[in-house]
Amino acid sequence: MSLLKCPKCGEMFSDSYKTCPFCEEDEAFANGSKKPVNPGRRVHRQKSPSILGPTLVLVLVLVAGVLIYTLIGSGKSGDDRPDPPKNPTEDVDPNQPATPTVKLSLDQTALELTVGGTGKLTATGAEGITWTSGNAGVAAVGEDGTVTAVAAGTATISASAEGADPVTCTVTVKEAPKKDLVLRSIYKSEGEAQTEFSMSVGDPAVPMTVDGTDSTVKWSTEHSNIATINSDGEVTAVSSGRTTIIAEVDGQTLKCEVLVN
Repeated sequence: MSLLKCPKCGEMFSDSYKTCPFCEEDEAFANGSKKPVNPGRRVHRQKSPSILGPTLVLVLVLVAGVLIYTLIGSGKSGDDRPDPPKNPTEDVDPNQPATPTVKLSLDQTALELTVGGTGKLTATGAEGITWTSGNAGVAAVGEDGTVTAVAAGTATISASAEGADPVTCTVTVKEAPKKDLVLRSIYKSEGEAQTEFSMSVGDPAVPMTVDGTDSTVKWSTEHSNIATINSDGEVTAVSSGRTTIIAEVDGQTLKCEVLVN
């Protein structure tokens, strides 16, 4: 069995029919003599599907996707986009120290001195250096960086200048070693210690001295009503009795007994 194409209506029909059954049905239906028979046997020609519809749908989907990504992005709204870079001069804390423009340096960061001694510090890197001592009772510093040891202990010496961070030096002051000092009067030869001597009221003043130092001696007497001593170390008898002459120098205290007749 094969299919034939009707030259009149263009429909396909089986070769078991002598004439096109579709044309016969159409004529009978048109004349109203009978209803169509075998209506399901007609083979309809199908038009080739158009690609215009699917293409348009695909384009619309892509456009919608681009719009959604642009507005939402990776979960952020347009208001959550990163802020533009700030100007470096914005939000500067006026209380924040300015970045140093010059750099100071000290020739020494640690210095050891003995009481009464001196040392010199030198700062480089800027002009108009200002010197300060954190403990002037231990170590004092002059305008030229000269450090003077005052008493045993530690002190921090600072050098500062405009536009630079200060630099410091730690100064350690130690007691000066005791010298071999000798207190004597005219009754003793040089280098011989004087522990006591006697004199009478009306005698000439007796000079006293301390051997072994060039420092100024502080003189005093325990009983000035018996004997006195002046700043030059001259002892004068006042009345009968016993007293002690005291000499203070270089951190040492020397004593000598005086008997006044």
